[in-house]
Amino acid sequence: MFNSTVRLQRCLPVLATSVVLLTGCGVAGTDFNPGIAAEVGDDTLTTKHVDTVTYDYCAALETVTKGQPSAAGQPAMPMRYFSHDFVSELITRSAAEQLADDHGVEPSGAYKTDLAQLEPQLVDLTDAQRDAVLEVIGARAYSQDVLTVIGGEALAEDGNDDATDEDKLAAGEEVLDEWVADHDVEINPKYGLEYGTPTQVDTDLSYALGTTAKAGLQPEPDSDYADSLPAHLVCLD
Repeated sequence: MFNSTVRLQRCLPVLATSVVLLTGCGVAGTDFNPGIAAEVGDDTLTTKHVDTVTYDYCAALETVTKGQPSAAGQPAMPMRYFSHDFVSELITRSAAEQLADDHGVEPSGAYKTDLAQLEPQLVDLTDAQRDAVLEVIGARAYSQDVLTVIGGEALAEDGNDDATDEDKLAAGEEVLDEWVADHDVEINPKYGLEYGTPTQVDTDLSYALGTTAKAGLQPEPDSDYADSLPAHLVCLD
């Protein structure tokens, strides 16, 4: 997707290229309930929550990078690129959390320490901005942490006690794929998510006909498209 030159003091990445999409995540039909971003097993993620997290994360990004030389010339980013990534992360966390509950796995001390070390760098943010940053970054960190533990257990059961953390994470992702295949996971078409495609895809139920509308579906944000949007639909404007 897009490469941000701003990383919120090198600690708050704009999530993009390593989004984990789940096997079994499909596009719901036209009867997808309004206000629902995704349904993941027993959990429901609302569009209101995604919008709030996206808005507050963007505000945090602008607060931390304000006045920094690295932010000079940073192009405006359409909000939909942020929400696309954040929905992916929150869906993965929800599935991983339910899987962890099934396996009786708790996040490790390393996960909790990493989040604790991040908090002092968020002191200039409002409570809402801080919560959004911790939720987004914490979602990825949590998923990777518990999936590494679950994958390690799976490999140990197969007699592999010398696996690296990368091997354990890969094994954990396979276990998660199996969980998703056995549970209902549906994503609102508006977020342009499709399994196996880490960039935005056209899953919308309407058709983009004009040049500007089609630009909004590009894997990389189009500057002309971003400039055509009202201020509340872009970040770093």
